[in-house]
Amino acid sequence: MDQTTFNQKYVQFCSPFVKGLQKIYSTMLHCEIHPLKPEIKNSGTLHGDYSAIMGMNGFYHEGNLKTPFRGSLLISWPEATYLKSASAMLSTEYKKYCEEISDVGSEICNMTMGSAKTVLIEIGYHIEMSIPTAVHGLDHQLQSQKGVTTVLLPFDSPLGKFFIELNFALDA
Repeated sequence: MDQTTFNQKYVQFCSPFVKGLQKIYSTMLHCEIHPLKPEIKNSGTLHGDYSAIMGMNGFYHEGNLKTPFRGSLLISWPEATYLKSASAMLSTEYKKYCEEISDVGSEICNMTMGSAKTVLIEIGYHIEMSIPTAVHGLDHQLQSQKGVTTVLLPFDSPLGKFFIELNFALDA
């Protein structure tokens, strides 16, 4: 597959995640979020202190062709944004991280994946997804799968800035 076709598929693949995340924040956190300029990511360092990740694989069906794909969705929040997001979602103010809010990131990630999956199925993707995993700590890192392209997409919101990373590879 040539680079132009891959880029078009990547944009088509990423769009439902952005729209799904906007819907989740609007309905569950009563907050409008705005994507900023995306960039290709080349390091394992995350831009937040709290992250949630879900892997996925499956195939893209177009005409008579079934092309395998793999990837992941990662959402990463700086501490202040995570606390404000958890507070908005649970309607309780949290000033510090605790067990009660430990799975908020995973829930947001899972809902975003579910929303995106619905749209992606309609355009030819068959998706198997993992259970979300939460990771936290200052300067934590996650290494991307080999051979995948990672797009880093920052978001701005009244709750603060946060980031998603979408990994995607067509394994033709």
